[in-house]
Amino acid sequence: MVRRDLAAAKVARATGWLEAAESRFRLSEAEFLADSQQRDLATFYLFLAIQECIDLAAHWVADGGWTPPDDIASTFEVLADHGVLPRELAQTLRAATGLRNRIAHGYALLDHRRLHTEARQGIAGLRHFLLAIALAAGL
Repeated sequence: MVRRDLAAAKVARATGWLEAAESRFRLSEAEFLADSQQRDLATFYLFLAIQECIDLAAHWVADGGWTPPDDIASTFEVLADHGVLPRELAQTLRAATGLRNRIAHGYALLDHRRLHTEARQGIAGLRHFLLAIALAAGL
């Protein structure tokens, strides 16, 4: 199990970034696509939230002394293997990691229409992850 103070700090940071992103993703698709500043802020905040969740998962795996995964996305599957997360949630978070990679490596070429659609599902999965981690850490 990850240190409680570390989990609390990371959950709080990720939650704040998710809230900042989600308020912007609530715009209609047309509004989201038309306002490049809000779109870019939403994308950046979502990226930060996903990255914080990945980091939290990696800390949990390391602190548990478990075999490290082959890639970042598999970190969530290690948590599922050890009963920290439901398997379905681990798969959702794997997809969120893919979204994070698309943002990080292809920001200028990012399909913002697709991002607007995927973000709504991704944010729900990230919130579920943060709740599961908070409960498992006794927060």
